[in-house]
Order: sequence, then C-alpha cells, then structure tokens
Amino acid sequence: MPAIREWPPVLRALIAQALVFLLLLVLAAFLGKRLPFWAWPLLQGVLAAGLGGAWGLARGWACFQFVLPWGVVWQASHPAPDWVYPGLLLGLVLVFGGGLLTRVPLYNSSRGAWQALLALIPENEPWVVVDLGAGLGGPLVFLAKRRPRASFVGVEASPLVWLAAWLRTLPVRRNCRIRLGSLWSQPLAECQMVYAFLSPIPMPGLWAKATAEMSTGALLVSNTFAVPGVPPEREIPLSGRRDARLWVYRITSVASGE
Repeated sequence: MPAIREWPPVLRALIAQALVFLLLLVLAAFLGKRLPFWAWPLLQGVLAAGLGGAWGLARGWACFQFVLPWGVVWQASHPAPDWVYPGLLLGLVLVFGGGLLTRVPLYNSSRGAWQALLALIPENEPWVVVDLGAGLGGPLVFLAKRRPRASFVGVEASPLVWLAAWLRTLPVRRNCRIRLGSLWSQPLAECQMVYAFLSPIPMPGLWAKATAEMSTGALLVSNTFAVPGVPPEREIPLSGRRDARLWVYRITSVASGE
C-alpha cells in the first residue's frame, strides 16, 4: 500500500493497531485459552510494530507500537483518578488540536533541512521568510541567527506548541516572531520564501494560495510533500528517510496569473 506511507504517522500507527487487534480477535476465537494472557499483548505489540515499519514508520513509532498494548493492560488493572482522562484529552487538544483544523500533523524538520534552507536565503538580503506550521520553532531560530538581515515569521495552530516555539524564539526576537493561528490566514504577498512541512492533503490548496498571493520569483519550499502535478525548480535530497527532500518551487508570472 504505497499511498498509506504518505499518511500522517499517528494515523498509520492507529490503523496498524486496529488491524492487528481485529486479527487477534479472530485468532482468539480459534485458540481460546491455549495461549497465556501475556502472549496477547506481546503479539499485538510485535505485529503492530512490524506493520507500522512496513508502512514507513520510524523506529520511535515502532517502540510506541510495541509498548502501547502493555500500557493498556497495565492501565486496566490500575484505574486512574477521574480527572486524568479529561486532563490527557485537554493536553492532546492543546498539542495536536491545530492539526485537526488544518489537517497537518506535527512534524519536526531535520538539521539537514535547516542547512538546505539556509543555503537558499541570500546572506545580505532583507528577505521575508515564513514558516507555515512552525512547530517547535527549530528552523526559525537556526535561520534567524545566521541571516540577521532577513525577517522570519512562524505560524502555528496548536496552542502549547506555539507557546514552546514562542519561548524558544525569544533570543532572536529582533528578526523573528511566532504567530498563533491557521496557516491559511497568513498573508504571503511580502514573502520572498515560504517554507512548509505539512502533509499531502493541503498541498494543492497551499500551491493555490502561494500562486495567488506571492510575487513572481518568490520561492515555495516544501519538505517531503510535493505539489501534485507541478514540476519543481529543484529537488534537494535530505539524509534520513528515502523520501526526505526539499521541493523548491519558484512562482512564475504564468503560475501567478500576472
């Protein structure tokens, strides 16, 4: 299933757990009590981790897949206070809630991506660079320190993630700021470069927004996810995953309708 490898990691992880759980329900009907109790969470964890790996999940996700069934078993025998579950739900909403609205999961750019972005920004030009879905703010801090004449703007929709990025960017506040809100409401007309590490779903809409608002010659740079049907000006491979790369698109007069 090549298409599923492009889905958000959390969705792939949940689907893997659900499919394995259904498989084990069928096995349980045949095996009954022949297997000891501990074998079932072991099978759930191993099979879910293996399926997630086949779908391109990183090692950290594989560990999570393996540990999750044991956590569920432990929790079933150690009831938590009533306030724990609403508290966990609130925390998840504050961290990942923005992704529900924008259909963009939380991704963190690699150090190699930061270096590649830096090479695209001229040293002595007052560029305006926008990071749509700024996450924890790592790329912005890195770039703002090394391109002091440029101005950097990050947009993040999840409140707690935005707060972490805001605190992280305080040392470079002179030429960098973080805004809480949707990437779709961020104006792009003054930008010389827009960077995004989103998902396949919003890419057509992002391209439409970029070509409608950005000036001729400006750059749209997408990490990993290409704009469907639009040939990039450059492809910059990144270390790590096989599909990791920066897709560099230049806004042309034809694309922007000028």
